[in-house]
Amino acid sequence: MTNNGYQHFAEALVFAHGPKALSEAIRHADFCLKQGDTDMAAHWQATITEVRNFSQTVPRRQTEFSAAA
Repeated sequence: MTNNGYQHFAEALVFAHGPKALSEAIRHADFCLKQGDTDMAAHWQATITEVRNFSQTVPRRQTEFSAAA
């Protein structure tokens, strides 16, 4: 994966929104398309790709803890 600026933004989006980062990026891309701003929508599409790549490379945290016996 190349370091293209979108990667940093995707990491920040995941940090801020956690598992909802992808849906947040999609929401922004859809909004831009509805407003007719295809250039900004293209930036959001690139960010969506990077969020997907980032989510695949980062191991997920285990959310269930078992008590030590």
